[in-house]
This record gives sequence, structure tokens and C-alpha cells, in this order.
Amino acid sequence: MTELKADPGALGLDSLLAEVNKLQRVRGLQLSPELFDVSEKLVAAWRARAAKEYPSDLRAAAGPVRYTLLSTLCHVRETEITDSLVELFIQLVQKINTRAEKKVEGEFNKELKRVRGKEGILLRLAEAAVAEPGGTVRKVIYPVAGESTLKALAAEAAANEAYYRARVRTVLRSSYSNHWRRMLSPLLNALELKCNNTAYRPVMDAIDLLKRYLDQPIAKEGAFFDEAEKIPLGGVVREEWRKAVVDERGRVERIPYELCVLVSLRDALRRREIWVPGANRWRNPEDDLPPDFEDNRDVHYDAIRQPQDPEKFIEALQKRLRETLTVSTSRWSWAPRAGWTSSRSTTRTAPPSSGSPSPTCSASTCCPG
Repeated sequence: MTELKADPGALGLDSLLAEVNKLQRVRGLQLSPELFDVSEKLVAAWRARAAKEYPSDLRAAAGPVRYTLLSTLCHVRETEITDSLVELFIQLVQKINTRAEKKVEGEFNKELKRVRGKEGILLRLAEAAVAEPGGTVRKVIYPVAGESTLKALAAEAAANEAYYRARVRTVLRSSYSNHWRRMLSPLLNALELKCNNTAYRPVMDAIDLLKRYLDQPIAKEGAFFDEAEKIPLGGVVREEWRKAVVDERGRVERIPYELCVLVSLRDALRRREIWVPGANRWRNPEDDLPPDFEDNRDVHYDAIRQPQDPEKFIEALQKRLRETLTVSTSRWSWAPRAGWTSSRSTTRTAPPSSGSPSPTCSASTCCPG
């Protein structure tokens, strides 16, 4: 009972695998959803009561009461555990990527400290630009660092960016294959995935492909999909990952491809383009619509004051954003001359308008942000 009621542990692979195990055990009861075809409030009340009861209290209760409360708790927890499992997966994919980027950034910072002269050049450039913000590049910047120096810095930065991305991919591949890949089989076997949008069919096809290869081991030197397979790349593998996924012979390597599929699945789940039966938060988005939505679409759109034409909706949204941006830009265009500081008690002064005193406002009261 304690394990059934418990929330997921700290974010990590062990927590995800524990939730998968918990979900499979609850599903093993094979409780029919038709048993709970009653008011949602009543089901919620039964679940709340069962969660508060001690095992001894449930044991002492009459049979019908005991079985009703226990079955309701398990039924609701199955949905809650499914939601938790999806959320753990989304957060873990983000964590894998963030860890890889932090590791590579640490390596790059150490390398940058060994480059002599670059910090001095950047400092002089910053000082020159601040000292004469209205000047031209040729008059202000070139005397500090010539055109050839700037071209060399730009080329080095571009090379470093390309190397950085390649290094992140290498670290991601290593950490995934050595540790995180253990979640792939349990996760795909535990979650049933559905999609109502044909634009995301490549992601669903890629998931089906991974499922077919789950039982095939990967050798240390790597493994490729069968060349006869129709492997979806568009909409699954980002352009920056193509060379890491597809080799010079056109073969698709499984490890980097699996990473790309998991990232695409995470993004589709977050947008709810792919949904999970048996979940609540990650359920079919069409279930959020009123039952008569298709028959009375115009009535529901009028109720929320939105046009049915998506082009008109986008145009109106863009117009509002442009107007807001214009207003914000005009209001804060004087900020570089205002002399702001980071002190919380600083009084920020707006430029005076003709015929009126300079208004002031406290940063802790009326200024946003």
C-alpha cells in the first residue's frame, strides 16, 4: 500500500524504472474501466478515503466496502502513475541533454583560459564600443582590432561552435549507450502511444521501428538497422544530427537514431501531438473538447471570441504582438541613458517631458521586472 501511494522518487533512471514496475503491477489487476462508470466526484471521494485508510482499517471493513475502496485506489493510481511516467521521461530527456552540454561547456572553458590574448582583445573591443556607441565599426573597432584579427576571431568562434555541437553529440551518445538506454525497452513496452495528426506519423513509425529492434543486441563497435528497412528521417532526425546518424554508406546507426527518436517523442508529447491512453494530463487532446463540438463548432468559437479561420487567428495574434512590441520599445528606448543600477532600492527616473516634472518610481513598487 505504501508503495502504491508513493510519488516518484528523485529524477533519475531508477525512479523511471520503478514507476514502470509499479504501473505493470497495477495493470496486472486488470480492472475494467466500466466498473467506475459513475460520477467523477464519487470516484475521487472513494480514492481519497482509501488513501487515508490504514491496511488494518481496510481489512476490518465489510467486503463490498473494502473491495470498492481498494479497486478505486488502484484504478485512479494507474492513471496517476501513467502521467508521472510520461513526465519523468520528458524531464529525463532534458536532463540527459543538459548534463552533456554542461560537461562540454566545462571542457571548453578550460581550453579558452589557455588561449592567450583573446580576453584582452575582447576587453578593448568592449571598452571602445561603450566609449563611442554612435561611431562606425571602421572608426571605433578597427583601430583596436584590425579586420584580419576580427575575421580570425569569427572563424575560430565558428569552428569552436561546430566542434562544441559535435562534442555534445559524442557525450550524449556515450552517456545514453552506457547508462540511459536501459529505459528504452521498459518505457516503450509500458506506454501505448497514439497520434491523431498525420504530420507526426514519421515519429510513430520510428517508434514502431525501435520496438521491432528492442531484442536485438548492439555490439560494442555499434549496430545499424537493416538496409532494407524504411527508416523515417524527416521529422525525426534534425539536420545537425544527420552525419552522426547516417554514415557515408547511407546506413543508419541505431544508438544516435534512438536518441533522435526520444527527443522527437518528447517534443511531440509536450505539444500533445502524441498522447497516451490511460493517462489524464497526457490523454487524447480531443477529449478536452465539448461532446457537441463538431456539430456546434461556430457556437463554441463564438463563446471564446475566436475566428474559425486559422489564418485570421494568426494575423490577429501577430498584430497584437507587434503592437505590444512597439509600445514596449518606445517606453524603454530611453533606458541606456537612465543610469540604472542593480540595487533594489534604486529610484529609476524617466526622461522629463516638456512642462512637467520628472516622474520617479520605486523599483520595488511600480516598475515591472
